[in-house]
This record gives sequence, structure tokens and C-alpha cells, in this order.
Amino acid sequence: MATARKIAFNFIASSVGRVIGLFFSLASVGLTARALFAEGYGQFSTISAFLFLFMGLADLGLYSLMLREISRPGADEKYVVSNFFTLRILSLAVFLVIAFLAVFCFPYPREIKMGIIFCSSSIIFMSLSQLLMPIFQKYLNTQKAAIAEVVGRALQFLMTLVFFQMGFGLFWFLFALIFSSAATFVVNFLYSKKYISFALGWDVNYLKKILKMTLPIAASIAFTMIYFRGNTILLSVMQPQKDVGLFNLGYKVLENLTFFPAALVGLIMPFLSKSAVENIGGFKNVMQKSFNLLSIGAIPLAFGGLFFSKFIVGILGGQDFIAAESSLKILLFSVVFIFFGNLAGNALIALNLQKKLAFAYLAGAVFSIFANIFLISKYSYNGAAIGSLLTESLVTVSMFFIIFMGIKWSPSFSVFLKAVGAAIIMCLPLIFFKAGGNISFLTLFFICCGIYFISLYLMRGITKEDIYSFIGAK
Repeated sequence: MATARKIAFNFIASSVGRVIGLFFSLASVGLTARALFAEGYGQFSTISAFLFLFMGLADLGLYSLMLREISRPGADEKYVVSNFFTLRILSLAVFLVIAFLAVFCFPYPREIKMGIIFCSSSIIFMSLSQLLMPIFQKYLNTQKAAIAEVVGRALQFLMTLVFFQMGFGLFWFLFALIFSSAATFVVNFLYSKKYISFALGWDVNYLKKILKMTLPIAASIAFTMIYFRGNTILLSVMQPQKDVGLFNLGYKVLENLTFFPAALVGLIMPFLSKSAVENIGGFKNVMQKSFNLLSIGAIPLAFGGLFFSKFIVGILGGQDFIAAESSLKILLFSVVFIFFGNLAGNALIALNLQKKLAFAYLAGAVFSIFANIFLISKYSYNGAAIGSLLTESLVTVSMFFIIFMGIKWSPSFSVFLKAVGAAIIMCLPLIFFKAGGNISFLTLFFICCGIYFISLYLMRGITKEDIYSFIGAK
């Protein structure tokens, strides 16, 4: 129970930090979008998507594999982290060179090509920060990473606010992203050294072993990035930059929300890795509890988005982005599948089924390319949103099918269905009131949250025992 309380504390602390960071992040998005308008924000988004694509390729699956390796009994943590950190730096160097060469093959204007080269350092800092997360997850101190996140986001917001007021252009907002990424990495690095005093490691045999183990995961990550970032890349080539801006305003909301399943699954990954080897029954139990918790969090986001989307895009981008409402509604339903997909993907890694995981992501990547080409040509940014929803659903269902074939487990949908019922009840006041109209957004938000959790409790989607366990009262 002490471990469960610590996990709960870390999840709450990480979530609180992320909510604060989410506020600063979305405020920065709003200021950037309003300063650059739809077309300029489209350029900003194209630069970010292009670099994030190559950051994902450079990941090589090292994050998930390092978390698994340092969670093994008797692991030499300093040795493991040092070698993984070195390999991440080498992979970043290789893929950034490829990115610099590849950008000149795209029909982008000079501003975008130069912006990609200028902003590349931000990807280095982000990628190295990500690799340090397993250390905090192993020691159940993810609140330290949350502090680093808040520091970086707050700095980005302050710089963005200054640049907005001074009427600066695209490259200044890119500089704010670079500076905030560097600050986040420095704070993460200083905190992580308190737990594991690592340095650069160069054991060639071990590096080869890592690469051999991580190739299936690396392939999975590559395929994931193709369908997670490829929609923006295809949209930027097939449609005007204004459409890219409209799509990515909503996509930025989706990206920020995906932290929550990643935080939860990252905390339970050490237990999944251990129980996958020692106690498969315990593994199934943790999977079901995690599935239930993700259901409780994901379902109201999708249903609430049907009513709050217009208000959200209006607050973030103003009148120039109102057309983004429709794509945001679609993307918020994608969030449901991303929540569950995060759990399933990490479960497959814990079960050492990463080779089969790669096939699920490959299917998603191939489907995404063809679906997006067709849908974007017909429906532009709404087509990209539909493509994301279809791809995420395909990949997530495929991963759970692989888990079922491997260990004969599939989730119970009891809590999921109760969450759907509670979310439907939650939406009833939204039919009669408008956020920002005859009632304030915050008032309506808290009313809906209250209705949702009360309804879920009455349906026994959440029990007293769950609440007591979570807050440590029992």
C-alpha cells in the first residue's frame, strides 16, 4: 500500500505540474497563434512537426528500454544510464544531419527551411530531457521532472509574451522554444544526478547489445512518428500553410493531453516489467486497474470536447482560428485511443513482444499515409483529423489483440461503459448552457466535473475503496 500511495502521489504531483505547464504551454500557443495568424502559425507548426519527426526517429526506443533495464533486479544503474545517454547523443547527431539534408527536398519556402535548421537545438534538449525521465520514474520522484517542466514552460510563456507585445516575428518565437527546452533539460539533468551519478559511457559491446534489443522498438517509434507527425507534413505539402495552422492549433491541445497517460504508464512500467517475468496474474491486475483509470480520464475529454471546442479555439487563436473547431472535436476522440494505446504499447514492451508491436505500428503508418493523402485532398485539415482518429483506433485495437494472443488477457469494459454513461449525463447541462455565453467557462467546467464524478460514483465506476486507496486514507 505504501508503494501504491507513492505512485498516487507521483501521479498527482506530475499531473498538477503538467496542468500548470499546460496552462503556460497553451498560453504560449495562443500568443504565438495570435501574433503570427493562421498562416504564420502554420509555418511554426510545420517547423515543429518536421523536427519532432526526426526526434522521434532518433529516439530508437531508448526511453522505454532504459526504463525496463534499470528496473531489472540487480541492475547497474550508472553503467546502464551512461551508455544509453551516449547512444542518444549519437543518434541525435545522425538524424539531425539527415533532417538538414532532407529539408531541402521539400517544397517549403526559405523561412521554413531556415527555421528548421535554426530550431534544431531545441530538439536536442527535449530528447535528452525525455531520456532522463526513467530515472525519476524508477525512484518514484516524477515531481522533480514536473518542476523542470513548469520552469521551462513558464520561461517560454514569459518570452513569448514579451515577443508578442513587441510585435516580433516567427524566429523570435522559435528562440523562445529553444531557450525553454534548454532550461528544462538543465533542471532535469541536475535533479537526475542526485539519484544516479552517470557520465558518458562507451562500452562498444553493450552499445551493440542495446541496439540489437532496441531495433524492434526503434522501428515501432519510427512508424509511430510517421503517423503522429506525418499528417502535418502531408498537410503542409498538399494544402496552404493557413490550413496547417488551423489543424495544429487543435493538435497542440491533443499533444498536451497525452502527457497524462504517459505519466501514469511510466510510473507503473517498472511493476509491469517485473510482474511480466515473475507474476503474470499481477501483471493482468495492474493492466486492468490502469485501463479503468485511463477510461475515467479519457472519456470525459472526448465528450466535453463536443461542447467546449469552439470556446477553446476562440481563446487560443481568436477569430482567425474559429474554423479549427471541427478538427479539434475529432482530435479529442483520438485522445481516447491514445490513452489506451500508451498502456498497450508499454505492456507489449514489458512482455518482450516489441517485435509484434512493430508490426502494429507499421500497419498504422502505412494506413495513415494512404488515408491522409485521400482525406487531406478532400477535406484538408478536417481530413487530417479524421485520419488521426482512424489510425489511432486501428493501432490501439491491434495492440490489445496482440496482448490477448500473447497472455490471453483482454480488458473488462465495465468501468469504461460507466464512464461513458457518466460523461453523457455530464453533457446534459452543456446542452442548455454555453461556455463563455450565459455562464462562465470555469463555472460550467467545475459543474460538469462534479456531475461526472458523482454520476460515476453512483454507477460504482469509482468506489469508496478506490478513493481511500488513492488518497492514502486506508
